[in-house]
Amino acid sequence: MNYDVIIVGAGPAGSTAAFFLAKKGYKVLLIDKHKFPRFKPCGGGIPIATFKRFSYLEKYDLVDSYCYGGFIHSPSLKYSIEAHSEKPILAMVLREKFDNGLVKIAQENGAEFFDGKKVKDVNIFQDKVMITLDNDIKISSDVVIGADGVSSIVAKKIGLAPQQKKVNVCIFQEYKLGEQILDKIATTQRFSHVHFMYKNIPGYAWLFTKKDSINIGIGQFIPYQKFVKQKISLNNTFKSYFDLLKQEKLIPDYLKIGKLKGGCIPINTLKQTYSDRALICGDAAGFINPVSGGGIQFAMISAENAAMILEDAFKNDNFKSSFLSRYQNLWMNEFGKDFQTLLRFSRIYLLQAERFIKIASKDKRLGNIMLNYLYGDTHLYKNRRRLLIYYISDRIKDVFGLI
Repeated sequence: MNYDVIIVGAGPAGSTAAFFLAKKGYKVLLIDKHKFPRFKPCGGGIPIATFKRFSYLEKYDLVDSYCYGGFIHSPSLKYSIEAHSEKPILAMVLREKFDNGLVKIAQENGAEFFDGKKVKDVNIFQDKVMITLDNDIKISSDVVIGADGVSSIVAKKIGLAPQQKKVNVCIFQEYKLGEQILDKIATTQRFSHVHFMYKNIPGYAWLFTKKDSINIGIGQFIPYQKFVKQKISLNNTFKSYFDLLKQEKLIPDYLKIGKLKGGCIPINTLKQTYSDRALICGDAAGFINPVSGGGIQFAMISAENAAMILEDAFKNDNFKSSFLSRYQNLWMNEFGKDFQTLLRFSRIYLLQAERFIKIASKDKRLGNIMLNYLYGDTHLYKNRRRLLIYYISDRIKDVFGLI
């Protein structure tokens, strides 16, 4: 079997790349090791800017509900940043339904889909790519896209994955409550809550509200663990957080914790996301917001970027690394510089969370920049100096009791 493009991994990155390439008339094969629809660990929040960009999604019923605001709480619970809007800030999705829907869209536009097929090997030759499945069936293509998650077999086999990939960890659970109960505890605007450095865990705890369900979880940012002396138990912290949400009347008293689920989130982007006849997208490339842990929008943007570069590659019959390297420039300008800005500010967000949230709760300029970022109206790296100036000036005011 021969294809123009083989895409390994059918999450948002893989399915989006398959959609754009198949729509252009290329022969595309999308492969995933899981049978679809499948479970995917995720909070399910997508910035509304994603749906502005990928407007073709509007005619499909993929969004579970919309979030119009929420609260970010300080570690002591004394301070909170409130964000309320007349228009949605986040689209909340159920990943099983959302990811399956993206696959269907790709198929509607001509992509073939093999689910329940695991890729065992990837070999890059001068004139083709050879993919070997776990049943030893071989499939060839002109180019391959690796969109196969944190433990990407494609990135590993073509030498782009680091020997030891660093990840953050999270535990969570989704609870079905019913729409009427959610209307009472989260209003019809579905306000969500984030608690930074809850119980001194470097990371945050969350309560995301959807149409008739909630997602509760805790994410631990491993690189910052060295700044915390206490021994951490995510399970015990989850129980404590669950109790807090009950005390605050944010979840029903009758709710039971149940069996928790876990996930891993890449910490850093790959140093190089391209090679001869290959591009890496989404989680496989480490395209995750270094503060929030969100990655769906970056997966989809990187997939569109990859499709654009490959269209040029086919037109020029050039699949060399030097030609495909433009892909890295594209995603770096799209969101890579924002990642760098967020990483620089991450110590403030986390290790100085109490002071930062105290200041931000009283200076609406900081919140407005973040809201505009979620709306897709601005880039954080373009506002990095303003953010720093606002924060430093507010810290000085705080020292003298002026804020």
